[in-house]
Amino acid sequence: MSPWNFRPSAASNARQLIIHDVTLRDGEQQAGVIFTAKEKIEIAAALDRMGVNRIEAGMVAVSAEDREAIRAIVSSKPRAEIWTIARSVPKDIELALECGVDGVGVILLGNEQYCRIFSWELEEVVTKALSAADRAKQAGLKTTLLIADSTRMKEERLKFIVESATKSNNFTALALMDTFGALSPVGTRTIIQAVQSMTDLPLEFHAHNDFGVGTANALTALATDVNILHTSVIGLGERIGNAPFEEVVLAAKLLYGAETNVDLQQLNNIASLVSKRSGVQLSPHKPVVGKNFTRIESGTVASEFLRWSKWGEDLQWIFPYVPSLVGSAPVELVLCKGSGLANIDSALEKIGLQISDDLKKEIVSSVKSEASRLHRELTLKEFTNLVTRTTEQTNGSQDNTAKSA
Repeated sequence: MSPWNFRPSAASNARQLIIHDVTLRDGEQQAGVIFTAKEKIEIAAALDRMGVNRIEAGMVAVSAEDREAIRAIVSSKPRAEIWTIARSVPKDIELALECGVDGVGVILLGNEQYCRIFSWELEEVVTKALSAADRAKQAGLKTTLLIADSTRMKEERLKFIVESATKSNNFTALALMDTFGALSPVGTRTIIQAVQSMTDLPLEFHAHNDFGVGTANALTALATDVNILHTSVIGLGERIGNAPFEEVVLAAKLLYGAETNVDLQQLNNIASLVSKRSGVQLSPHKPVVGKNFTRIESGTVASEFLRWSKWGEDLQWIFPYVPSLVGSAPVELVLCKGSGLANIDSALEKIGLQISDDLKKEIVSSVKSEASRLHRELTLKEFTNLVTRTTEQTNGSQDNTAKSA
């Protein structure tokens, strides 16, 4: 890791990271994503085995099937706390209690737009949320106030909500929900510090990724004394999605020095599972879990990799972190336009061929030409055929030269 991350001037307040994973609820709100009850149980079990602290298993008001899945997850007796979210209505709290969850997030829709659309008064909205939370608290549930779209509220409106929730003594935490991904990292720090001055309750942070800064915002929250972060595996979520679980947890650990219970070696496995069950394909250059992380085309980098491997040195000098830390696939040297002798040596070893150094140089040139013609990398089979053709052409040329002599 870079030593600049841990200089006194860059030091953060990151400590124990608590992951509140929303894959099964907000993740399913991504257009076209549907998890069956069986799939939700499977994903929850995988998250639990990894050491995720809290799993938001669904929204109780959505359907009977969702509630069935939540009850099944609770019945499996996971180590993780199982949470749900509820509207500020008594019925939702009763449904949450029937499901046997550990905690409930009570949604408060209190910004100007919501109140205008539904003809609500802010005081009425807050009163209903406090009442719902009181019922949950009396029943022994942990209760977080989810302040929806809090990051676009006027400060006086947000202050009224925060102070009312604090005085009620009904909540174990308040969650700042960047529902529309409207914050910058600097804005994230600013709103958190402002709210911290309004309450002594712990804060949670829920980031969306509409501007591509969901991970950065979540990490900024962590560095500003917020250690409960909402994440979603592979970033599934409404519109463009949420802060990706795998990015947040790895960066929190390696870049900020935060402690986490999550088994990092399972990050690729959980990403693959959620991708498969959701039908959302992983981009090859997705941070942390994209397959291109361990695929090297550059001849110079491939040469460095082979030398470091031969010497038994730490691969962190070739990568930002050792690939095995997150369960990545073994390093693969790719055959393409930028490949060099190291890539060729690796491929020849795979197919069990030994050729002269002069012929290797011809093969490098042939690989570059063929990749440019195909407009893609070569498969191992195509490489084998290319080596065979080049060898035959070279031998044939030598035979003709000998005959001419």
